[in-house]
Amino acid sequence: MKLAIDIGNTTISIGLFDHYDIIKKTHFLSINEFYLFLDSINNYNIESVIISSVVPELTDAYQNLLVESYQYPVFVINYKTTDLLLHVSKPETVGVDRLCNIFAVKKDYSVPSIIVDFGTATTFDVINSEGIFIGGAIATGIETSAKYLINKAALLSETNLVFPDNVIGIDTTTNIQSGVMFGAVGQVEGMIQRIQEETEINYSIFLTGGFSKLISPKLKLHHTVDIDLTLKGIIYIYEHNNYKK
Repeated sequence: MKLAIDIGNTTISIGLFDHYDIIKKTHFLSINEFYLFLDSINNYNIESVIISSVVPELTDAYQNLLVESYQYPVFVINYKTTDLLLHVSKPETVGVDRLCNIFAVKKDYSVPSIIVDFGTATTFDVINSEGIFIGGAIATGIETSAKYLINKAALLSETNLVFPDNVIGIDTTTNIQSGVMFGAVGQVEGMIQRIQEETEINYSIFLTGGFSKLISPKLKLHHTVDIDLTLKGIIYIYEHNNYKK
């Protein structure tokens, strides 16, 4: 068994894998919740833990916990361990979660591809027909932008981020829902159209991240949803490195 851990800016995702099959997965916000999860799987034989992280200080905290308290061997992914071709100015600055997504798409699907990941930020990753990452875009995440709007506007209040029945809202709640949710759909469709026009390539489109299943039915573009793309990429990169040894 292997544990894949994706440490993001807002939440931490974890998946327990038997070879390439996810046996158990969850999301949590604190290291105390992580302790509880580890205790719940202590009957499994964990051979290795693999970490993808975009928060360096948390990487150290979780790695130390896993090694010192549980004696698990830990493998931390960085851009060099992926062996991906990254045609960008500073490869070391590309988020490791994005690299895991790219690795998983190249292994499980086809290129050229655009990966849209709905997290703290909404990221667009572009892979050309040779399997090379040529760059992308980072936009404010759906929940991030909604929280900022609500926090900055005195008369707005917390609202559930779901699609309203109509684009034209009839009260404050449905106005926010329309602007945020339908706005996100327009953003995705518009960005993909611009990328295709700029490169003159038709891409396979992949969605992942927390809002991907909610956004998916509203998109007019043909696409594939793979909610576990990042976790699978973590495992694939680990296996790739073991294979090289």
